[in-house]
Amino acid sequence: MIGGDERWQQLGAAFAGELEDRMPVLTGMLLDLERDTDKQTQRETVEALFREVHSLKGAARVVKSLEVEQLAHTFEGSLTSWREPHFQPDAAWFDTAFGTISAFGQIHPSDSSQGVPPPFPTMLSQLTDVPAREAAAVPAVVQVLEQRLAETPVVSQAGSPSLTPITLAPPGVAERMGSGGVRAPTDSIRVAVVKLDQLLAQAGELTVTHIRIEQRADALRFLRDDLLNWRREWRGQRRLRGSLQHAVSQERKHDAFSVGDIEALLRFTERSEQRVLDVLQQVEVIVQQFRQDVVQLGAVTHRIEDEVMAVRLLPVSTIFDPFQRLIRDLQRDLEKEVVLVLDGGEIEIDRKILEQLRDPVMHMLRNSVDHGIESPEERLTAGKQACGTIHLTVAQVGGVITLELADDGSGLDAGRLRQAAITKGLLSLDEAAGLDDQHAYELIFQPGFSTSPTITGTSGRGVGMDVVRENVERLHGHLTMKSELGSGTCFTITVPQTLATTRAIVIEQSNQLFALPSVMTERNARVRARDIRSVEGRQAVVIEECAVPLVELADVLERPHSASYGAWRTFFILRKGDQRVAFLTDQLAGEQEIVVKHLPWPLRRVRNVSGATVLGSGQTVIILNPVELFKTGLELIGRSGKLDPKPVVVAEQRRCVLVVDDSLTTRALERSILEAAGYETAVASDGREALDILHRQPIDLVVSDVEMPGIDGFALTAAIRCDERLRLIPVVLMTSLEAREHQERGVRAGADAYLVKSTFDQGQLLQTIGRLL
Repeated sequence: MIGGDERWQQLGAAFAGELEDRMPVLTGMLLDLERDTDKQTQRETVEALFREVHSLKGAARVVKSLEVEQLAHTFEGSLTSWREPHFQPDAAWFDTAFGTISAFGQIHPSDSSQGVPPPFPTMLSQLTDVPAREAAAVPAVVQVLEQRLAETPVVSQAGSPSLTPITLAPPGVAERMGSGGVRAPTDSIRVAVVKLDQLLAQAGELTVTHIRIEQRADALRFLRDDLLNWRREWRGQRRLRGSLQHAVSQERKHDAFSVGDIEALLRFTERSEQRVLDVLQQVEVIVQQFRQDVVQLGAVTHRIEDEVMAVRLLPVSTIFDPFQRLIRDLQRDLEKEVVLVLDGGEIEIDRKILEQLRDPVMHMLRNSVDHGIESPEERLTAGKQACGTIHLTVAQVGGVITLELADDGSGLDAGRLRQAAITKGLLSLDEAAGLDDQHAYELIFQPGFSTSPTITGTSGRGVGMDVVRENVERLHGHLTMKSELGSGTCFTITVPQTLATTRAIVIEQSNQLFALPSVMTERNARVRARDIRSVEGRQAVVIEECAVPLVELADVLERPHSASYGAWRTFFILRKGDQRVAFLTDQLAGEQEIVVKHLPWPLRRVRNVSGATVLGSGQTVIILNPVELFKTGLELIGRSGKLDPKPVVVAEQRRCVLVVDDSLTTRALERSILEAAGYETAVASDGREALDILHRQPIDLVVSDVEMPGIDGFALTAAIRCDERLRLIPVVLMTSLEAREHQERGVRAGADAYLVKSTFDQGQLLQTIGRLL
């Protein structure tokens, strides 16, 4: 049975949560009331405010929070003024109303870590300066509050768990939503964050188990394929067994004992074939059942993980809504006119990411109002509307969230930024002169950088954008910006939707596996070693006629280089804004969903490392930090990572395709198609001849038949993938075998594409080759 003290602690924690939920709703209603000019709309908003404040007063009475109860009662009295026909609220009334809402949170702090409430006399005295129409009530409230603070203990919240703020819809809010105002809270319950974390950890382990079972299913399929191959070889020996039986019948009269042994051997082989067939059928059944179980387990796993993740997700509007109040206060303080347009508030993000984005976005909003938006007079002179606009837009693509903050203000002045950098000793005169505008804009991310000549409440301290970028990068995201003088500035933040799981590329480097989150990865590809260019004295790979600087991943991670490299090199490109860096690596082992596990102290701040994960094989691999990887790559390159943006002229080189088929007619047909399309060709009649050619001359791609004598197409593909020098060459299988099991076998062997001859189309063949090359 719960004791009295514990019950009051629970009630206090519940009230703190309710108060935390109601404050944004009250703030939003006041903002709507201040902006609306339609009398009917204003009346509806006031009535909704009445209901909210009355409900809050009732909840405060239940937990004996007399300060909140008295203040809510006084606020109700102030709202009655709106029912008078000739009431004209002024800025002082709204300032008092907003201050009252802020006072609720200070009187009964919802953060349990604050312990006892802070001293209130200063805060309370700020609430006494109100218009005469409600002045009679407030001093009495202040007196009561000061007296109650001295004699009434606040409900203790010590030891209460950290709670995820999930709004519980109070009465009256649904009606308010009809006018398009404040975001409607949804019916929900409160769950301790630690319980969610534990549940998420278990879901992560379930995901790892699912991946392991998938690998076991693959092993069974390989066993089945081996048995199929053995059976095929056994059938191939039927002619030999027939000859042997004939020889036995002819020699029976000469050596009865040896002939009997041979007959027994033949009977044994016949029985063996049947036994193998029985085993194969049983394995086939097991594989099918296992596959069904894996599919079912996968579905359950993903549902559990999605539901757990959904519990942790909160709509972006939970940080957007308070920004309207921030903009209101800033424009009054700075004597500017600004409207904040929010879009995408319904998109949901992990609670931890959302909380850590609040301060960076708030800082950028302050900068936009203070530095970006001009005064009304300056805007009118520049031919703009007197009221400036800030657009805060959130979009989601897959598991990546993009937050864009754009204003239509004055934009950044590159010349002024250069001069400020010279004054602060960050750049010499020569360095500043050689700095293009985009890199001059990047100066705002330098620690201690500020162009404001004076220190105010919102600017001039030189503490800000560098911390903003650091906080974003700590979330495995990145921050970019662009600006146009006289037109405005746009900042773009890109972060993963959640930090618990992420899509990642598995990389093999120096005989070790690494996982790289895909959030900044632009593409993965292969390049022939001879196609790596030297542009402006640096190694580069040409992508869409533009040079991208290259760096060895082994150098970035300070790992030993591989003993030798083949004719092809694998690389991936990381992109940040308009900057790109390509990283050469040994091999890409695929892309998959990984469960992120954070490293314990003292490994939390290892350069280029952000965590660890467990693959389906049970192997623990390091998760690389793409942001730090990008930075380290730039340091090794020695400059910004941007080469001359002009298109790079590359001499056209003909690609060589090896055609493998035991049919002379088919070889001739495919050869003529490829040469007409501009490819060089080589031909082979079987897999063994193809391997000889591959070892003798450079081949860019292989087109092979499947059913051939000796080494067939499946075996040829497997041999190419097992050869260190050949494993990166793309392979296209063309065959008359249309069954799905043959296509799956081709994919397992390592084929990049599987085309069926019965539906042969030369356009499809050329398109497939072009895509792979």
